[in-house]
Amino acid sequence: MNDDLADGNGGSASPRPSYTEPSIDVPPLSQDNLFDALSSRRSRYVLVALREADEALDLRELVDTVAAWETGKPIDLVSEEHCKRVFTSLRHSQLPKLSMMGLIEYDEGDEVVAPGPFAEQVDAYLDIAVSRDDNVEV
Repeated sequence: MNDDLADGNGGSASPRPSYTEPSIDVPPLSQDNLFDALSSRRSRYVLVALREADEALDLRELVDTVAAWETGKPIDLVSEEHCKRVFTSLRHSQLPKLSMMGLIEYDEGDEVVAPGPFAEQVDAYLDIAVSRDDNVEV
């Protein structure tokens, strides 16, 4: 709050909120959130794909990777209908959820997905999941 206003001296400056903005807009990753995120195979596939990529991924590229891993087929043998279902599911469900948890950063306008501030916290669990999934090619 403005010191002049607090002292009763008046002043022409409008009062400003006296809070400090957090450095990250997401709450700390709890164990419940971690296991909730990893309970979905598609979410695990998103996290693995991002971890293996050298840079942020275009949403279409991510959809192709997830669809191929789900079906265990090369992307050119995956039906367009399946890719559409994966796209819709990622865009409206998995990506917003993972973004709220801080596991990914999702730019909905540019359709770009990158690892989030808490992505490394799931690495040990992803290693176990990937080792048990024959469809994931890393």
